[in-house]
Amino acid sequence: MPQTQVAMGRAFTYLDNLGRIGVSATTFWHPVGLGRGKDDVMYVANWGHEFGPGTRITKCTLSTQEFLLDIGSAGSGDGEFLWPGGLAVDEQENLYVTDQAISKVVVFTKDGEFVGKWGSLGSGDGQFKRPAGIALDPYGNLVVVDSGNNRVQCYTCDGRFLGQFGESGSDDVQLDRPWGAHVDSDGNVYVADWGNDRVQKFSTSGEYLLTFGRSYHEQANVSKPSAVFVDRDGDVYIADWGNENVKIYEPDGTYLATIIGDATNLSRWAQDAVDANPDLQKARDRVDLEPEWRLRRPAALHVGDDYKILIGESQHMRVQVYEKEPNYVEAQFNL
Repeated sequence: MPQTQVAMGRAFTYLDNLGRIGVSATTFWHPVGLGRGKDDVMYVANWGHEFGPGTRITKCTLSTQEFLLDIGSAGSGDGEFLWPGGLAVDEQENLYVTDQAISKVVVFTKDGEFVGKWGSLGSGDGQFKRPAGIALDPYGNLVVVDSGNNRVQCYTCDGRFLGQFGESGSDDVQLDRPWGAHVDSDGNVYVADWGNDRVQKFSTSGEYLLTFGRSYHEQANVSKPSAVFVDRDGDVYIADWGNENVKIYEPDGTYLATIIGDATNLSRWAQDAVDANPDLQKARDRVDLEPEWRLRRPAALHVGDDYKILIGESQHMRVQVYEKEPNYVEAQFNL
């Protein structure tokens, strides 16, 4: 039975999950970036295994779990990346993936063709040190989290430097090993400030606006946030890496709900693997599977205009799928 949480007129319901452990085709290996395309297409950036097998972007369908294409591979040449940190998908379904190992942004088409790359190691304008999260703003420009330099940089999609903000520290506007980022429909920038256990909201020009994830109420606090996403209504979703859940807030920072993971079913890909291995099924029958259901090190988020909530689990090698009902009304029964 689907698991549903209700909070402040919204319902969040578990739908399904995708993926299983592996390094090619119908598998994921440490998913750290998520994006949506047209016609039910989903893109998953895989961190890979020791700069080798599994490093790629997986293109598949969300509802039918059909594998479509592997994009990119491990390496430092054209069309390759070593250590992806984040993924952004534009309206033409061009893919932008950050490479933490070689301090670049690498660009592909939706068909996997290499378009270009830009960036270099350093702390100057247009340079990176372990670039992580990447997001598109409403004007078609890119926001890149420059994690090693504790700042956020802004670029055109062809790599022209536009500006930056942030510095090392724990005060407002300061950052400590930031990870994920998202830009809302008004152009405000949200940064997962990993080392400071919070998400900060900034204006388009980098002015500090608000902090999420720090509260006198323990359930509203986050620990080592890895990703952040803002849905079409302004609700804010934070991948709480340290507490292994996803926390949801209203636009003003008021805590709404926590998703802990409800994957009581296997994905289609995982079920195929179990069905092909009777010994594996017997082993599963002998153990408590509840820990398998729960989120394990969530590292990526995406919420579509259809309110599908995608959560990439870097340790369980899968994507859990929820759905938000924004105008939920509890059923009334006359007894």
